[in-house]
Amino acid sequence: MRLVSALFLSFGLLLGLNSCIQHEVVPPPVNTIDLNATFVGYVNGTQIELTQNVLNFKGDADKVPYIYASPVLSKMLYRSEMRSNSDARGIRLTFGALDWDASANNEPTLTMFNDFHSSSSGIAIPFKDYATLVNTSIDGVQVEYTDQNGVVWVSREADPGQTATFTTLNQASDNTGDYSIFSCTFSCKVWRINPQTNLDESLLITNAKLNCWFRR
Repeated sequence: MRLVSALFLSFGLLLGLNSCIQHEVVPPPVNTIDLNATFVGYVNGTQIELTQNVLNFKGDADKVPYIYASPVLSKMLYRSEMRSNSDARGIRLTFGALDWDASANNEPTLTMFNDFHSSSSGIAIPFKDYATLVNTSIDGVQVEYTDQNGVVWVSREADPGQTATFTTLNQASDNTGDYSIFSCTFSCKVWRINPQTNLDESLLITNAKLNCWFRR
């Protein structure tokens, strides 16, 4: 009897230990898109190169909506840039405008977003002034360059002979959002007003290429 009781006691202890074991919970896989940004170009003849994770440079993207009451179509501008918290230089490209009915959708749908960017791939896009958006459906780009002193220089649509050409490299979604990954080549002038002389000054950007992304 003592032997049988001991066996039952041991079996009970084993069951108790098994019930206390915490099984590892394996989290679901995280779907992520590889986002890498680079910029290279000549500014007044000097080559400038910005690379993701070098000198703390990072790519980023945001959007600027202009909402109008129906039946006037609303407009979405998409911005892509490279910045660093340890280097004053930077580059930002604004592209738009995507027209959509804000009374039907509070923002452009994924299909609208993808179609807008893919339809702009491989064609010359003119420059446009987006500081004050005029109610127009003409697509265009604006370039903002920040120099080593933190001074911002902005392109102007009135300058002749400047265009930008996009190549859509990939359109995909992950757990953080929907993206249109692109490469854009351009040459243009960028301007500022000299605070001492109150006169216009310009820099010439040539053979420039920005690899980055837009986010819906």
